[in-house]
Amino acid sequence: MKILDDDIAIVGMAGIFAGAPDVRTFWENILSRKCSITDHPDPESLNYFDPNSPAFERVYSLRGGFLGDLARFDPVKFGVLPVTVQSGDTDQFIGVQVASEALADAGLSDGKFPRERTEVILGHGSYFNPGNIVWFQRGVALDQTISILKQLHPDLTDTDVEGIREYLDKSLPQITAQTPPTLIPNIIAGRIANRLDLMGANYIIDGACTSALIAIDHAMKDLLLDRCDLVLAGAVQACVPILELMLFCAVDAMSKLPALRPFDAEADGTMLGEGAGIIVLKRRKDAERDGNRIYALVRGVGVASDGRSKALLAPRLEGGALASRRAFDNASADPRTVELIEAHGTGIPVGDQTEIGALRATYGTRHAKHPTIAIGGVKSNIGHCRPAAGIAGTIKATLALHHKILPPTANCDVPSTGLGLEETPFYINMETRPWIHGSVDTPRRASVNALGFGGIDSHCVLEEYIGN
Repeated sequence: MKILDDDIAIVGMAGIFAGAPDVRTFWENILSRKCSITDHPDPESLNYFDPNSPAFERVYSLRGGFLGDLARFDPVKFGVLPVTVQSGDTDQFIGVQVASEALADAGLSDGKFPRERTEVILGHGSYFNPGNIVWFQRGVALDQTISILKQLHPDLTDTDVEGIREYLDKSLPQITAQTPPTLIPNIIAGRIANRLDLMGANYIIDGACTSALIAIDHAMKDLLLDRCDLVLAGAVQACVPILELMLFCAVDAMSKLPALRPFDAEADGTMLGEGAGIIVLKRRKDAERDGNRIYALVRGVGVASDGRSKALLAPRLEGGALASRRAFDNASADPRTVELIEAHGTGIPVGDQTEIGALRATYGTRHAKHPTIAIGGVKSNIGHCRPAAGIAGTIKATLALHHKILPPTANCDVPSTGLGLEETPFYINMETRPWIHGSVDTPRRASVNALGFGGIDSHCVLEEYIGN
């Protein structure tokens, strides 16, 4: 099978993250070091909050990067029954909206593009969502509650029980014939293809926190194999139910601080975030032919697993280093030409230390008097969006290349000495600065790093677009 010799261009993008209903606000928040970490917006979450309880069904922190009122969706605009939205998976509807906005940003809202050769590849996790929680409540929890009440109060009559059932039933969102499809994860991509009339492949990828970069990797391969002409790639994880906070608290991964502090001396854990981002990818020659705006180029993606390690959920240096080496092999580029790294940076000390060690294995030790590669992470602004974390980082790095600005990292005041940064070419960039580039031999380059729990790693190399 012939592989086309071409670069991959980013011609459009859209996203919604904590504190940012669109990409423009997202970028402005980054440049101003705005932290959009807040308490969980669901008032009922307070019922599970206990900072001193070791119980798995309690949480010691309610902080995170939540969408709140920003998670709005117009069902009529996209031909979706409003009642479906009330009891379905939020991600499906946010996905349609962001995909539509990404096409519009690419100048394709008029529909004049090859729909039959347009794919949708999205990262998404198989986590709890409001839809399947409601389904469980109506299908299992309601009957369990009735059974317990009858055991506690055997004098309840059938009329009493029926009255209680009706009361509980009315307290839950209603389920209709349109609800089941909203509970099936892969239909997130399918609904986008359906509502936007796209007829290329559509599917989701669950590679944990590396999902978005793997989606970009698949998109690149399909474009270079001429299987398609356009790809909507990214990730959607727009809801953090309280049950997810319970899981992260149970393994003591959540921070107890007011804000997420990646790479900082005070870092003690991560904070979850909600978000979605999609970029529109096209072969460079096609984009230039069609007069598309090109934000940046994707040069290569590398993916690897950690192999055998002591802990399944802890990252391993060797896996992260292998993924980044593979990315540069695929990009045919030298790691030392990179001047900005958007790191995974979860704020979990052992994870941040392992990541710096893995990057050092690829980028080398410090070879100049001063460090030459800015490194940072967007999670301090918006929280850790798990599968959507990589697309948030990709959009950030792409805009940095496009605007020639080195973006700052919020909430990192004193870098941890445990990172050993003095032995690396890296420095934590804490202020917004112009991206001064003195090389005439290579364009500006940036990379995005992701480490997924379960032992999967990915790395993406981006390059500024400097025209024909």
